[in-house]
Amino acid sequence: MELSGTPRIDYFRKQVLAWRIAGAFDLSEGKYWSWAMVLNMFVFFPTTLLMMSLFSNENPMDNNINFSLTVTSLATFLKFSIYVTQLTKLVEIQELIAQLDARLSGEDQLVRHQKMTRKLQWMSKLFMVIYLFVIMNIGISFVFKKERSLPLPMRLPFDWKKSMTAYIWSLLLEEIGIFFQVLVNYAGDSFPPSALCLVSEQCQLLILRISNIGYGSKSLKENEEDLLNCIKDQNTLYRLLEVIHSFISYPMLVQFFVTGINIAVASFGLVFYVQTLAERVYYVCFLLVFTVETYPLCYYGTMVKESFAELHYAVFCSNWVDQSAVYRGNMLILGERTKRQQLLLAGDLVPIHLSTFVACWKGAYSFFTLMTDRDSQGS
Repeated sequence: MELSGTPRIDYFRKQVLAWRIAGAFDLSEGKYWSWAMVLNMFVFFPTTLLMMSLFSNENPMDNNINFSLTVTSLATFLKFSIYVTQLTKLVEIQELIAQLDARLSGEDQLVRHQKMTRKLQWMSKLFMVIYLFVIMNIGISFVFKKERSLPLPMRLPFDWKKSMTAYIWSLLLEEIGIFFQVLVNYAGDSFPPSALCLVSEQCQLLILRISNIGYGSKSLKENEEDLLNCIKDQNTLYRLLEVIHSFISYPMLVQFFVTGINIAVASFGLVFYVQTLAERVYYVCFLLVFTVETYPLCYYGTMVKESFAELHYAVFCSNWVDQSAVYRGNMLILGERTKRQQLLLAGDLVPIHLSTFVACWKGAYSFFTLMTDRDSQGS
């Protein structure tokens, strides 16, 4: 099934739109000879220029910024490439979510579902506001410098310092690259925490359905059918988590690795090289983005683990004492199945957990200390 022919995913509409604008869907469908390939070659061409400019600037501040942006740009390209190969899974994700949403019943579940929807919308807007601020911070901060300069400290094949025409073309090249890389980062960074939040909330909805069995006016046979439907929902929920995990696993491994480096580099520049308020805002903005990239993901990875652990107790919150032997037998089977721990791993190596977020900052501090020692020895 082609992604271009599928309906929109309401929960992730903004992320899907961002990937569509960036040409990710065309590339995932094998349309390599298309505008999408030309666009991405044009957008990620500045990455090569950033690499060519590594540590070649006279100003230590420019070298610091250049290194951070090079690492970020390479990570963006790698994550985008991985997502392109996985985008077809969005079709199955949409179908599984639709199956779980169709099982909503009762006022308490509807209220919880509405809260989940508002939370996902709020999260998407939060990421959008932060990344819009990043675009303004990177794309406009150069205007306040006294000398003619560009948003990114890279080596360009134009003599933009002497020619206004070359300066305009250089500026256009960098601004377009910044916009699309931030757009791709927005989609790739906001989807994983939003998806894990949705899984956690769907698990809580299933807990409500299981806990309410046996307390109404239904017959014993109807309660048995409700429990069987909840077991089917559990299978659907496990499959949804499995598909989402395979979708985000390796991009998040890249993100964890890069986050520690970038936090250390940004902190190093903020402590030792910042002199003006504009530069301070620039680096603080970077630190905020690196935190937002990782913390919500780790938080909801932890919430998923805890929510699935609560499923085991939900089985015994139902009115199982007054039910039939068939119901109690199925309940015991469900209880055993819920003992299975859901540990999410990025790249099958690093837990998507709050402990990993703390480890990223510890690693950043170690790298920061190493950079400080090297800098003191060099001076």
